[in-house]
Amino acid sequence: MPDQSRHTYDDFNELGHFEVDPSAVQLLSQAFCRRHEVVILGKIEDNRAAEVMLGVIDDHDYSLGQLVGQRLERPVKMVQLNRFEINKVIEQTWPVAQPRPQRSAHQIRLDSAKPGPEAKPAELVDDLLLHALAKGASDIHIESYPGDVDVRLRVDGVLRQLPTLLSPDNLPAVINRIKVMAKLDITERRAPQDGRFRVDVVEGPKERAVDFRVSMLPGLVGEDAVLRILDSGKSLLSIERLGMPREPAEELRRLVANPEGLVLVSGPTGSGKTTTLYASLLELQCSTRKVVTAEDPIEYFIPKLNQKQTSAQVSMADLTRAFLRQDPDVILVGEIRDEETALAAAQAATTGHLVLSTLHTNDALGAIPRLRGLGLSDDILADAILGCLNQRLIRRVCADCKESTAATDDQRRLFGDFLDDIELVKGAGCESCFGSGYRGRVGLFEFLLFDETLQDLLSSGMPVADLRQVLKENNHRTLIEDGLEKVQDGTTSLEELLRVVPLRAVLAQLR
Repeated sequence: MPDQSRHTYDDFNELGHFEVDPSAVQLLSQAFCRRHEVVILGKIEDNRAAEVMLGVIDDHDYSLGQLVGQRLERPVKMVQLNRFEINKVIEQTWPVAQPRPQRSAHQIRLDSAKPGPEAKPAELVDDLLLHALAKGASDIHIESYPGDVDVRLRVDGVLRQLPTLLSPDNLPAVINRIKVMAKLDITERRAPQDGRFRVDVVEGPKERAVDFRVSMLPGLVGEDAVLRILDSGKSLLSIERLGMPREPAEELRRLVANPEGLVLVSGPTGSGKTTTLYASLLELQCSTRKVVTAEDPIEYFIPKLNQKQTSAQVSMADLTRAFLRQDPDVILVGEIRDEETALAAAQAATTGHLVLSTLHTNDALGAIPRLRGLGLSDDILADAILGCLNQRLIRRVCADCKESTAATDDQRRLFGDFLDDIELVKGAGCESCFGSGYRGRVGLFEFLLFDETLQDLLSSGMPVADLRQVLKENNHRTLIEDGLEKVQDGTTSLEELLRVVPLRAVLAQLR
C-alpha cells in the first residue's frame, strides 16, 4: 500500500531541482508515465523493502500508488508535483525532437578574428561585446570627447580602460549600429533613449543568450552609450553563495519565510541588492505560495515566478496595487523610490503579504529616515517593517598573486590597534586578474532585525540618532565590522575597504 500521508516536493528539495535518476524513471514505460502522469524520483535501492518516491498529480489517488507498487513490487511513497514538473521529467528521460528555437537577430563567436583598422561598424561592435564578455564586465561605457573616444569596462565594480579601434570618425556609425540592434531611432540625436537587444554567444558547440540593456545620452560632441550586460549564462546565487556571515544569512532566511511584513535590502547602486533579492526569491519557490514581482527592468527570468515589468503606462506603485487583487502570498517591489510606491508596499505588508524591496541608503538604519521622508508614519513603519539588510560589494584580492604588505602611515593613524598582529595582503597583479590585483567580489553585510524593542522605539517617534545609539549600546554588528573581518582573514585589502565603505562609517565605528 502507498504511504497515505501527504508529501510535496519540498520534502526533498527545491522546485525543479529534485533528484531524478533516468534508469529509475525508466522502470516504468514512457506510455505508462504519460498516461497516468507519474514519474519515479530519486534512486532505487537494492533493498526491495525500501520505498520508491513516486511523483504524482494527485497524492490521494491511492489506487494509482497501489498499481505502481504492484508493477515495481515495492512500497510506494507518493509526492505531489504539478503537471509541468512531471512533463519536465518525462521529456528529460524520453526526449522528443523539438523544432530548433529561433535564434536572436545577432550572433557572435568567441573565436572571431580581431577586426582590423578598416573594420565595419558591425565588426567593431561585436569585438567590443566579446571583449566585455571575456573580461567578465557588467557594463560597457562608450564616451565621446573633442577629438577622442574612450571605451571603459566596469569589471568587479571598477572601470578599466579598454584599447579600442573606435575614433571620432567611426563612432557615429558604431552608435547607429548599436541603436539598430536595440531598435532605437537612429535619427534622434538630441534626446536620451533606452533600449535592449540580445545576442547569441557561440563558443565551440555551446551557445548561450546574453542580453544588453542600452542607454544613449546626447553630449556636446556626440552621443555616449552605456551597455549593461545581463548574462543568462551566469547562474543565480543562493543565499549561501552570497558570502554572507552565518547569522545574517539565517536571519534573512527566517524573514523571507514570514507570511507578512516588509523586508528591505539597501545600499548604493551596484551593491548587489538585486542579486540578494533573487537569492531570496529562490528560497520561496514552492507550489504553495504565489510570488509576483514588479521590476524595472526584469534582469533575470526565474521559471514559474510571475514577473512583471513597469512601463510608461504602468508604474511600480500601479503594479503593486494591482497585485493585491491577484491573491499573492509574496510581492517583490524592485525599488521603493517614491511616496506612492512606499505607501503601496506598506499597505501590502500590513494586509497579509510578504513584501521584498530595495532602498538606496548608506546603512540599515538609514531605511527609517528614507521611508519617513517618503510619507510613511512611524506607526505604519513599526507595523510593517521586519528587517533591513544593508550591503556593498568588495573586490577579493587575487588568489594567484596575493602577497603580504605593510600598512601605510595614514592607515595606522586611522585604524590604530586593529592593525596589530594581523597580516595585510594585496594583489601584485597577474594575468589571471588582468593586472588589477583583484579577481571577483564578495558582499559586505549589515543586518538589522526590527524586533519588538526596536519597533516600540520606532513607533514612539524616537529620532534616528537616538536609535543609532541604542544599536551601538546593544553591540549591533555594522558593515565596517564585517569588512574588517574580511581584511583580517585576507579576503580583501584595507585600500579596497576604504574605497567601498564611506569614511564617515569607518570613523563612526572606530571612535
